[in-house]
Amino acid sequence: MATNTVNGVLVCSDGTNIPLKKEIAEGTEVDLTTDTVYTVSAINVGDYAPGKVVTSALVTADNGISYAYILSQGLVAAIIPVGLKGITASTPALHAPYRLRAGDKVRVLTLTASARNASLCYYTNRGVSRIATVLVSGGATNELVDLQTSNSVGDTVFGQTITSAFFTTIDGAKIEDQGASIVDALGNVVGSVSATDPSKFQPVSSPVKSTIALNYVAQFLTNA
Repeated sequence: MATNTVNGVLVCSDGTNIPLKKEIAEGTEVDLTTDTVYTVSAINVGDYAPGKVVTSALVTADNGISYAYILSQGLVAAIIPVGLKGITASTPALHAPYRLRAGDKVRVLTLTASARNASLCYYTNRGVSRIATVLVSGGATNELVDLQTSNSVGDTVFGQTITSAFFTTIDGAKIEDQGASIVDALGNVVGSVSATDPSKFQPVSSPVKSTIALNYVAQFLTNA
């Protein structure tokens, strides 16, 4: 797997822009630190600008990207919009503004162009941000499980309502759903998020209204 330059920016409510840059090997989740061209040394964002309120952001990679987020005290604190260089059109707003704390880090997983990692990045009515992922290897019903706990969406955000989300996958015509579906214990679809291939379009969050109960899963079907 190649090592590529990953870039990003966090835009704060007071107009501060925090530039990000690092040489990262594809297929490994790592910290994305500040750009030394502008910040002298590579620093994690929480130590570079504690107290700043991030309102919009973007992380871009060369060939493929699955997700990016702010990690705070061991939890996904804010999901960062992602895309590939030359394909993005804007620096989107976060699901909700986030105030940086000392020790906060930006984490990112970049990919090869052919890697079939799929990610559902979502936000709930209680201010919770979570990421659910799956690595697809063939035709199957692919359940997206929590990045940090490997639990289902029902176990992860039981009793909460998903209010916005985006879903990334390169599978295109291999997908047998409209995108990622939220399915209840009886197999009924109670929510859905359209699929975006980051190599073709910039993923953008869409409104969702799906109240989650136990035994609910997030999934999508593939034919190969």
